[in-house]
Order: sequence, then C-alpha cells, then structure tokens
Amino acid sequence: MNAVPQQLGRIALRGGALTGAAQAVRMGIQFVSVVVLARLLAPEDFGLVASVGPIVAFVGLFQNLGLQQAVIQRPDIAPAQLNQVFWISALAGLVCTVVVAALSPLVASFYGDARMTGIALAAAMPLLLGSLAALPLALMNRHMRFGQLAINDVLTGVTGLVAAIAAAYAGLGYWALVIGPAVGALVTLLAAWRATGWLPKRPDLRVDRDILSFGANLTGFNLVNFFSRNLDNILIGKFSGAIELGYYDRAYKLLLFPLQNINQPLSRLMVPLLSRIQNDKVRFRDAYLRANWLLAFVTVPGIAALTMAAEPVVALFFGERWLAVAPIFAWLGIAGLMQPVSSTTGWVFICQGKTGTMFRWGIYSALTTVIAFVVGLRWGAVGVAAAYAISGYVLRLPVLAVLLQRVGPVSAVDFLLVQGLLIVAAGIAWLVYAELQPMLTSHSNLVLAATAAVLSYAVALTFMVAVPQSRRALGDAWRMVVRRKG
Repeated sequence: MNAVPQQLGRIALRGGALTGAAQAVRMGIQFVSVVVLARLLAPEDFGLVASVGPIVAFVGLFQNLGLQQAVIQRPDIAPAQLNQVFWISALAGLVCTVVVAALSPLVASFYGDARMTGIALAAAMPLLLGSLAALPLALMNRHMRFGQLAINDVLTGVTGLVAAIAAAYAGLGYWALVIGPAVGALVTLLAAWRATGWLPKRPDLRVDRDILSFGANLTGFNLVNFFSRNLDNILIGKFSGAIELGYYDRAYKLLLFPLQNINQPLSRLMVPLLSRIQNDKVRFRDAYLRANWLLAFVTVPGIAALTMAAEPVVALFFGERWLAVAPIFAWLGIAGLMQPVSSTTGWVFICQGKTGTMFRWGIYSALTTVIAFVVGLRWGAVGVAAAYAISGYVLRLPVLAVLLQRVGPVSAVDFLLVQGLLIVAAGIAWLVYAELQPMLTSHSNLVLAATAAVLSYAVALTFMVAVPQSRRALGDAWRMVVRRKG
C-alpha cells in the first residue's frame, strides 16, 4: 500500500530538483535579460512592446483551448483523442496568428503609433509555433518527463536571451523585445517534437465532449483572468503614455517574474502528481499543503525584501534614472505577497475537474480587478498598482478561501493559515527594517537590499518553526533531501 506514495514522493523529489535547477538557470537568464535590456534600450521601447503585448497574449489564450491541461489531467486518454487534440490546437494556433495579423492596423490606430503594426505582426508568430508544440509538451508533462522539460526550458531561455541582446546591440531597438520570444518559441517547438517522437495521424477535428468542456471552462478562466491582469497595461498606455507604461512594465517584470518562474514550473510538477491522487482526499490535501508551505517560504520573504527596499533595489538593478519605478514596485510587491499561494488554488480546481468553479471564480476576480484599475487610474500607474493591491486583500482573498472550503479537500482555514503566517511575518520584517533604515543610509544599495533579504527570511523562518503545520512541512522536506543524498 505504501509503494505508490513512496514512488510518487521520489518522482516529486526528483522532478522538483530538476525543475528547480532549470528554473534557477532560467531566473538567472531572465534577470540578466531584465537588467541588460533595461540598459541597452529606452523606456519607450519597453512601452511600445508592452502596449501590443496584451492584445497578442489575449488572442493567444485560444491557441490550444485548454486541451493541453486536459491531456495531463485525464486518468486515461486514447491515441485517437491525442490526435484530435493536436489538430484542434494546430488549427486554433493558425486562426490566432491570422487574427492578430488582421488586427495589427487597428492596434496601431488605437495607440496612434504606426510602429505597432509591425510589432504586432512579429509578435503573432510565436502563437502558431506554440500551438504546434502544445501536445508534445503535454505528453512529456503527463508522463512526468521533468528532466526533458527542464532542458527544453533552459534551451528556450538561453536562445531567446542571446537573440534579444544581439538584436539590441545591433541597434534594432524595440525589435529586440519581439525577436527574443520568437526565437525561443521556435527552439521550444523543435526540442519538444524531437524529445517525444510523437507523430500526428490524418487530421481529425472531433473532440470528446468531456475533454472539450474541461478545456472550455479552463479557457474561459484564462480569458477573464488575462483580461483583468492586462487591462492595467492598456489603460496606462492609453491614458498615461508609453513612458509611464515603461516604468510600470519594468516594475512588474522585476518583481513578479521570479513568481512566474517558480509557480509555472511547480504547476507543471504538481498537476500531474495531484491528478494521480485526485480521489484520495487525505493525500491530496496533505500534498497540496506541504507544497504550499514550501512555496510560501521560498517566495513571500523574497517579495517582502524587494518591496521594503524598493528604492535601493530599483537603483541597483536599473540605475538612478529609473527611480520613478520604486513606488509602483512597492505597491505591486504588497499585492505579490498573496499571489504565490493564491495562484496554486488552480491545482485544486484543475486536478479535481472543477474548471467550471474555476471559471466562475475567474469572472468575479476579473470584475473586482477591473474596477480597481479604473478607480486607481486617476493617480496614474502608482494608483493602479495601489488599487490592485488593496482590492486583492479586501475583495478577492476572502472569497477565494470560501470557494476552496466548498470544493475541498483543502479548507479555508488551511489556505488562510498558509497565506496569513508569511504575510504577517513580512509585515513584522518591514517594521524592523524601517527602524533600522536610518542607520543604514550611508551604506550602498547592495547592502540595503541584502539587509532586507536577510531580515525578511530570518523572521519568516522563525514564524515557520513556531507553527506546527509549517514546521512539519519544513521537517518533511529536510528529511527527504537528506534521504536523497544518502
């Protein structure tokens, strides 16, 4: 009876180690990208591409219609169904590419800048490439080939970075920011097909109703979630201009890209694992909570440190000319404290087939986020960031806890304890840093940032050790690592 849990535990440990190593490399690559490109390009370059990005990404939500996650989640799936999924995804990707190309003149007209026509056309190509890679990537994820997925991620990151920096050095300006992703998407496609060796049969556009319903609800959630997450860029770009949007974009990328590089690969690891035990509620809850305690400990103190030392961090990474980013950065950091754990609730909905509930939650979350953006826009990018942060704690976090309680097996108390413990620890660390800051004013930005990081993680560790649930999660992780080394 213990063989399966032990086997899954070994798979999780090995997959986590491989995924973590790959993501550490990718985080380093993207950090270099953020810093180097900020010094090679102007704020307007980032603002131009950021203005087009939401439109391209919005259309891209339909490029595989949620079928990639359906392949991973279903206990059994036939070869004929895989063939259907591939051809539907390929057709959806082609349609998305054509739609973006058709919309490109309208995008340029909306912003009043003819350069955006070419940017939109170039940014559409990864949509088709991504749809062709969707099924091979899903198969690797379903069969838990985490090592190969990790290698693919690193290859994509390296080639995309090299292409973007080379283009920037060549004086191509904003084109560097679309060349990098296009090259990365091509490498992903080639690597995925080579790794799986899977070949499609004759085209078949029929899809089982259950798979289609699962994918449709997930696509609906992604649609409304994307709309709410990207409306800020559109509003700021339209009403405050490309320069202020460039500041906002840099703040968002510097603060939240580490979360994307932890949560996304962790989802890749956890969704197939939790799907295997979706009917064993006790094990499901235990595995989910252990993963979240560790995720919260790794991410939340880091976000808190970056937030409390916003000005030194911005000056250190971007230079003094970017100090206007600091207040935006700080408010986004406050919002970011809750996001690592909140974003994993999708595991519960997806792995238990509750994408309908997930879709309804997405509608509510999107509406409250959009209202916050509109209210905050009066005060520019800083106001948008502040309204987003405040509305998250007041309007979204409590409702998400209630939904989890209804769906189970993770309770509202479970969820809020993981969230609350690390957020309270961050608040205490922030107060201590504020008291220490006058004594540190003569030190370099690097010392200020390092002090914030050490203080934040020290307070978080103290809280984690003091609470039985989080202490057990830390202890279990430590014992697994020790056994692995032994």
